[in-house]
Amino acid sequence: MLEVLHILKELRKTNSSNEKMFILKHNKDNQILKQLLKYAYDHVTYTYGIRAWNMLEFECDSGTDKEPKEVLDMLSERKVTGNAALKLAKQLYNTLNPEYKEMFCQVLDRDLKIGVGEKTLNKIWKGLIPKPNYCRCGVYSEKNKIKYPAFIQLKCDGTYREAYNDGEKVIFKTRSGEIYENPLLSEIMKELPKGYYLGEFTIGRADEPDMNRAEANGLINSDNPPYDKIHFTVWDFLEEDDYSLKRNMPYSTRFNCLDLNLNQLDNELVNLVPCKIVNSAKEALESVSEWMSLGLEGGVLKDFDTAFKNGTSNQQLKIKLKVDADLRCVGLIDGTNGTKYEGMKKVIAFASDDGKIKGQCSGMTDAMISEVTNNHDKYINKIVTVEFNDLTKAQGNDYYALSHPRFVEWRNDKTETDTLERVIELRDMAKSL
Repeated sequence: MLEVLHILKELRKTNSSNEKMFILKHNKDNQILKQLLKYAYDHVTYTYGIRAWNMLEFECDSGTDKEPKEVLDMLSERKVTGNAALKLAKQLYNTLNPEYKEMFCQVLDRDLKIGVGEKTLNKIWKGLIPKPNYCRCGVYSEKNKIKYPAFIQLKCDGTYREAYNDGEKVIFKTRSGEIYENPLLSEIMKELPKGYYLGEFTIGRADEPDMNRAEANGLINSDNPPYDKIHFTVWDFLEEDDYSLKRNMPYSTRFNCLDLNLNQLDNELVNLVPCKIVNSAKEALESVSEWMSLGLEGGVLKDFDTAFKNGTSNQQLKIKLKVDADLRCVGLIDGTNGTKYEGMKKVIAFASDDGKIKGQCSGMTDAMISEVTNNHDKYINKIVTVEFNDLTKAQGNDYYALSHPRFVEWRNDKTETDTLERVIELRDMAKSL
């Protein structure tokens, strides 16, 4: 284990991606390192249900004779939950030396602070960090071939969650596969049939939100979420064979099942997504225009025959006018000397993972600037949503820039950026509409 600690220190010493890649390749046969990386970054196989901060606050002075591997496996397999999980984790923490204590907390928080993403790890060890299945929306254009009649549904301006009901309990997960605790909604949804319920969390109803997405997501992802105000708007229901891609049930059948299932509930916190049947693209765009006139984000056009897939589907298409892109924070820049932002991390340097978009943006609130300044390591490599008007490419540059970029929010539910191709599609969609 001492060798692994040394490897982690070497990775933290350099900001060069090539040097980090060299260190990892040189140590690719180290099985302890490989397993540690899985414990930290594999959200599909390992979900712990606790964070380091609430474990550290838990009052427990005793220790345990269990090894770290055994404790992490017990947490992930949900053999212990709630206070029992916090107690077991704190007991292990009490037995570790300072360096191992720090590493254990980093594993619980799913970040070893080495500046390496899942994509890089999978280049070294193919398939080391799997991803949850997620069916992403394509981008609407007149070229897309949707069969009519079709569904047009409200595009909820919140944060994605999937709920899995195994017949005994309901577990919520983020897009990256991390468990999200919502005891109130978990209790409400225990009455529903077994399966996966896909949707979005908002503060207030999705069609009548109490606040904008950035503010709402900040509360939803805070240490003390207002559970009684979090609404779950659901748009898909998948049985096990559909979620695992063993079966291709058409969306119209899944949506009808979802409608029947949710009719069993009499609770305002769980809602079926607002939905209409349209017979043409013109009708779909008119519905989206009505929603947007109310201050809502847009719509999603879905073919009745849409199959659930792991990847981008051209049978469900995002329609909205506001243009934004999800990019990676690659640096934080201090404010101008002589201003109140001197010495504070005011400007975000961003880039797409394909290296074809680069730029900087501002627009964070003073409170967010203070948070980022005090915890800047936490935000490097994080996904950030940037609003923009257009794409430009200066002569001599091998990358594109965003015109009038502005910070929207940090994304805790995403681990990958948009590609240049997708950003161009989003821009062209907005211009066409």
